[in-house]
Amino acid sequence: MVYTVSPFDGEKFNLRVLLNHVKGPTGFDDLLTVNGITYPTFKQAAEHRGLLENDNSIRQCLLEARDIRMPSALRRLFATILVFCLPIGVRELWNEFYPYMIEDYPSTSVTTETHRTNKLLNDLEALLLQHGKHITEYDLPILTGECDNDSTIPRLIQDELTIPNIDEEFTLIEKLNNDERLAYETIMTVIDRNESMIFFVDGPGGTGKTFLYRTILAALRKAGHIAIATATSGIAATLLPGGRTAHSRFKISLTLDASSTCSISKQSDLAELIRRATIIIWDEAPMVNRRALESLDRTFRDIMEVNLPFGGKVLILGGDFRQVLPVVPKGTKAEMIDACIVKSPLWKDVKVLHLKQNMRSSNDEEYAEYIQHIGDGNEPYIIDDLIKLPPSMAMEWEGQHSIYNLIDQVFPNLQDHVNDARYMVDRALLTPINDDVEQLNAKIIS
Repeated sequence: MVYTVSPFDGEKFNLRVLLNHVKGPTGFDDLLTVNGITYPTFKQAAEHRGLLENDNSIRQCLLEARDIRMPSALRRLFATILVFCLPIGVRELWNEFYPYMIEDYPSTSVTTETHRTNKLLNDLEALLLQHGKHITEYDLPILTGECDNDSTIPRLIQDELTIPNIDEEFTLIEKLNNDERLAYETIMTVIDRNESMIFFVDGPGGTGKTFLYRTILAALRKAGHIAIATATSGIAATLLPGGRTAHSRFKISLTLDASSTCSISKQSDLAELIRRATIIIWDEAPMVNRRALESLDRTFRDIMEVNLPFGGKVLILGGDFRQVLPVVPKGTKAEMIDACIVKSPLWKDVKVLHLKQNMRSSNDEEYAEYIQHIGDGNEPYIIDDLIKLPPSMAMEWEGQHSIYNLIDQVFPNLQDHVNDARYMVDRALLTPINDDVEQLNAKIIS
């Protein structure tokens, strides 16, 4: 029986290919020898036997990118191909596209070819590290000591230390409202005292969670601290400077049980980044299964070698339990509730910070209170969880002409404001169905 091996396992996979195709081998030499020539690797032997696909499609992809993409994009594509496409002739692809991947590197009279090669290898290494890979795993030139960056600080940590702070972010603290300022001062006090704490920033939409996170990140990074910013979804992560999804940053498994841990080696650069981090931010935490949070806790305790929640780190969770909760496929209500982070044993160690002031509805407090009541489940139901909207927010349906009444309500005196940009961007009609969007647009334009 020949066990299944992933193509990502390199020589093990190539050995399996040879074992499945070479008849009657009595030793490794029989597998490595093709037409009387003994090759040093199983990959080369499999290639010369015609058992591996060629790199024609990969080369065509790089040729197209060479002509239309910037060198930085070409470097990202090259790294992606190394990780996911498993090319056979890595060195041949390197030799052909090397000149195009370094076109944007500064060139001076003292810049040597070794400098440029090392810089490219360093940049590729940084891209590969995001997928848990290293340049040493591929047939690439060896990184030498002659390099623009001879720092002993791992590239992963350098990247965190060099996340730029926008000038305006230094003044964010002055713009915090009372709730945000109280949360900010509470968190910063714990950090200043070098204490351990788990916070949960309870903030419904519009209460400024992201604004608070950005203020904390700007203050800490200005002081030279490492702050790891993550979120459950990619969209939320992009709102945080240097943000990543929590699953990609911490290598959290997609299949979790009561003993799961993250795929982080204690000797890895990521583990060192965690050791040096002052705080970790995880936005949209209520959306994640509590098993993910617990696996991160076990991993941090192991890396830090400290038997405290999350290894003694300051962890800031954030989100709104009124919104999307963990998805449990075909789960019962009890199973969905059990998956929530409030059901985790870790929750007893969490300090909750409340943000109540809705900045998006600051000019309409009545509306802000109304949506808060709905989120809290305090608004009376009619039937089947349906809530009757107040007359000030609803229009009676009286046939198709009601649509024109709606347009007149949202866009009053439209004919007089067709060239008024401010008038247009202050108003919108939203609908979940594209067909309705097209019909409304046609009526408004006409």
